[in-house]
Order: sequence, then structure tokens, then C-alpha cells
Amino acid sequence: MSARTLVIADYPVGYASGFGETLLNLFSGFPDEDLWTAHLGHLAAEEHKKKGQSVKLPSPRRPGFIPNKLSLTYYPLLKSQQYYAAKSSVQLLLRIVKQHSIRNLLVIPVTPWILSAAVNVHKSCSELNLVLFVMDDWQGHHESHHLPYSRRRQRLLHEAVNRAHARFAVSKEMAAHYEDVYGKRWQVAHNGISTDGIQKSAPATTDKRQVLLAGDINEFRFDAVMSFAEAIQRYNCRSGRTLDFVVLGEVALKHRGPLAALPCVSLLGRQTHSDCLNAMKSADLLYLPLAFCKTSSRIARYSLPTKLPEYLATGNTVLFHAPSESALFQVAERYDLKPRLSTTDPIALDTFLESWHREEYDVDDQFPKARTALIQEFDIKSLSQSFQAAFV
Repeated sequence: MSARTLVIADYPVGYASGFGETLLNLFSGFPDEDLWTAHLGHLAAEEHKKKGQSVKLPSPRRPGFIPNKLSLTYYPLLKSQQYYAAKSSVQLLLRIVKQHSIRNLLVIPVTPWILSAAVNVHKSCSELNLVLFVMDDWQGHHESHHLPYSRRRQRLLHEAVNRAHARFAVSKEMAAHYEDVYGKRWQVAHNGISTDGIQKSAPATTDKRQVLLAGDINEFRFDAVMSFAEAIQRYNCRSGRTLDFVVLGEVALKHRGPLAALPCVSLLGRQTHSDCLNAMKSADLLYLPLAFCKTSSRIARYSLPTKLPEYLATGNTVLFHAPSESALFQVAERYDLKPRLSTTDPIALDTFLESWHREEYDVDDQFPKARTALIQEFDIKSLSQSFQAAFV
């Protein structure tokens, strides 16, 4: 009998983000006819990366013409819309479950009302095999976006954890922490790549040198990015050289101004996955940051950037810029991947850029270590196999 699976999440499998790419990779080889992906209705997967059947859920949002400063006035109406969205979503999802003889629910908690709808679906069909996959620490997500991590929301997450037959965390550190908190077994699933024939690429030879960040900039990484961008600007002014800091990803509106004001920064917006991969191969330095601020400490500690395996696979120099206790920094330490910085101190950043310019980091020495990390932790064959084994 087929392992028919319904994914309930904010984003569809194959959406143009690290979230969508990760799910697409983890479902590699999974039959399209056995997969349904339920998500916010205003979002869609990339045309050439659609996987399974799309189920569009309601999309209650504050209208764009209402500015952020007036968002609190709209909040009561938004909560009411979310309540009714959850109720209508449960009915829609139950029809999908019964009509297509769904056997598995994969639930990925981000938006509370969607998680609530998923839990209520399982309450009505408790025979379903519930699989939980936490990609961003839920408490950390709330804290980063200054949302109320209420007892009601905590109970909701606990109920989802207790109902699940299999649980996946996005990092070893997250899995270990959740096992301590919830007393259940947690496995690890993450974005991965094919490790067959990994070959080192060579950066393009140009007069300008380029630092590349492929990914969105939000609360999860802004303070690190800003400190590094300012260091690059100081480096350019001090040395008279041109070092470009290129960002391929969406930048939260409140962060665009400070970054765009720096002449060294180029904000090119979100690009196609293939364009990102090509840019990563030709960059001189790949930059991988996570936030240092207190409000994003849990996200930084337990989550892993989805671009990590793709960065490592290029063979280019990767700067790990994150708190020392973070899962990202721990990966770098496990395999002695360098360079790595666990501070936003201007002097330390200036010192790094000077040493990098003097080519004190041996790329050829780092590539075997990166390859070992990819094979041991980010091989998509192993990851997708263990992930799909949870679906009955």
C-alpha cells in the first residue's frame, strides 16, 4: 500500500526558499501521486520544482496599505480571521484525508493557526501517522519576531510533539535539546546534496573581489550581516581596494536602508536556485551568518542555514560567522572548518579581512574537511532515506 502523505506547512514543497528546497530534496524519489502539500494560498512552488498536489489554505494577512506602525490596531481582526481560517482549513484537510486515503501527516510548525489546524486534523483522524519536523525552533521564532510565546501556544506545540509518531529536528543540537525537554526520541533531517563526485570549483578571476551571501536577511542574522558589511566598508576605505558584498535574497524592509547605504553592498534580491549555485561557485568568499542578538539566540543556537551544504560543496572559502554555541559554529568546529568568527567586534572583523586578503586560509586544505562534513552529515541519499522511512 502506498505511503500517501499530506504536508501541512506555511510553504509548499519546492517553494523558492531554503524551506522549500529542503523539503524538495528530502522528498527526492517520493512518488508525486502520493504527496499533497497544504500551504498558505498566496504562495506557490517554483514552476519546474512542483512536487505532489497543491492544497491552498486561507491566507489571513494584514492588508499592505496598513503600515507597520498601525499593525496593533488590525491585530484583533487578524486573530479573528486566523480563527476562522483554522476552522475552514480543518474541514478542507479532512476532506483531502478521506478522499485520497491519506496515511501520513507531515507537520512543520511555524504559524500557530496552521499548527492548530494540523493538530485538530489529527484529533479527528488519530489513526494517521503524524510526523513532526521542526526547521526553525518555535520558541526562537516567536522571540525573534517579538510574538507572544503564550502558554496556550506552548501547550499546542507539546500536543503536536506528543501526538507525533516520528520527530525530526534540523540539527543535532536541536534534537539533543528537544529530547531533554520533551523526553521523546528525535531524529535529524536537514537540507542535503548529492555527495557523488564532489569537485572543487575555482572562483572567477576578475579585478574585483566578491563576498557573497546567498539567503534572506531578517532578524535571524541582521546584526551579524551589518557588522560584517561595515567591516568590508572600512576595509575598502583603508586599503583603497574594491571588495563587493553581494546579497542574493530578500532583505526585511526595516533592514534595507542601513545596508543599502553602504557603497560596498549590492542587494540583488532573491534569485533562482541555479543562479545562486553559479554565483556561489564564482565568489571569492562565501559568507554564512547567524544573529548574535539576545532575541534571536535560540534560532542561532538550534537552527542551521539551509545553504550550508551547498556552500561547502563549492570548495570555496566559507566564513562561519555565528555565536560559538550555535549549531552552525558547532558543525564548523566538528570538522575544523575555517575561517570561523564568533564575534561582531569591529577589530576582530577587520583583522579577519586583512588576513583573508593575505590569503592565510588554505582552500585546498579545507576542501577535504568540507567533503567529510558533507558525506557524514549532509548526504541527501542518507537524509531522504531516513526521513521517508518515517512514512508508512
